[in-house]
Amino acid sequence: MKALYYVGESTMEMREIAKPVPHGSEYLIQVKSNGICGSDFEGYKGKTGRRTPPMIMGHEFSGVVQEAPFGGKYAVGQKVVVFPKPYCGVCEFCKKGLVNVCPEGICMGVLDVNGSMCEYVAIEEKYLIPFEGISFNEAAFTEPLAVAYRSVHKISDAELKDAKYTIIIGAGTIGLLALAVLKYRGAKNVIVSDATDFRLEVAKQLGADFTINPRNEDFSEAVARITGSTGCDFSIEAVGIAPTAKNSLECLKIGGTAIWIGNAQKMVEVNMQKIVTMELRIKGNYVYDLEGFNESLHLIAQGKINLQPLMTNFYRLEDGVQAFKDLENNRDGKMLKVFLES
Repeated sequence: MKALYYVGESTMEMREIAKPVPHGSEYLIQVKSNGICGSDFEGYKGKTGRRTPPMIMGHEFSGVVQEAPFGGKYAVGQKVVVFPKPYCGVCEFCKKGLVNVCPEGICMGVLDVNGSMCEYVAIEEKYLIPFEGISFNEAAFTEPLAVAYRSVHKISDAELKDAKYTIIIGAGTIGLLALAVLKYRGAKNVIVSDATDFRLEVAKQLGADFTINPRNEDFSEAVARITGSTGCDFSIEAVGIAPTAKNSLECLKIGGTAIWIGNAQKMVEVNMQKIVTMELRIKGNYVYDLEGFNESLHLIAQGKINLQPLMTNFYRLEDGVQAFKDLENNRDGKMLKVFLES
């Protein structure tokens, strides 16, 4: 089968390897759609240390059952989304529903664990979620939407109702999906900050009430202008680098909360005195839980989240090397969600 390998900094390679053989209760899944995650691209560039070559990246995907084990729940031909984060189900974290931090295994396509940018994968039944009525590309959006869903649900219904201003920093796929979930939940006065005008226009399509391009105006001054110098109740940081992490704290009101999703830079400095004296809170968000993952698929299937403005580029799997090269030249930000189809 064909498999797209990350083999070194800024280097991908298409290889022909053996098709996996499912064992025991595993299913053979023919991968139909892969979304290229921002973390895949950052890993490809060698920026994060979260990809160890040679390996197959990919964790945003959907497919169809090609082989099913005897007595399995799903039949050949069933369309499925795959929950890509292994979990044991019995540890203290899993018992609390925190399968995202279960130490059982690393997410598919991360570090040296092979992922889904290939034609077939062998997967246990508990990681399969069936779907109908939407495309494979739409279904592949379940994983990034689940990240956004979990981050936004770190804000309670009561908190969201009381919040006067919420800001999203970074209008990539995750940031824009967080915007969509916020607006679905009824958030008011949502600000989106990004350094590309194209993505800010997409944010407006998805319901952003205000936008800031920090290349064109001072970020803090813009927040003060929009909020009447009160600051934001919540910030959602969806970039993961020091300057945007700093901005996510600088824009908050007293007692405000920053939710960090971005994970591009391992170490950042923060203004500890500001956090202490203003009683700010920082909440980390690592991937998703099972409930949120399932609910994200339901929202897509029900047409509750507008994905169309984010679905910008489509390649065949065998053209995956070119897809990553093109992403290197994505200076205007017009490549949002890039799909590898097979």
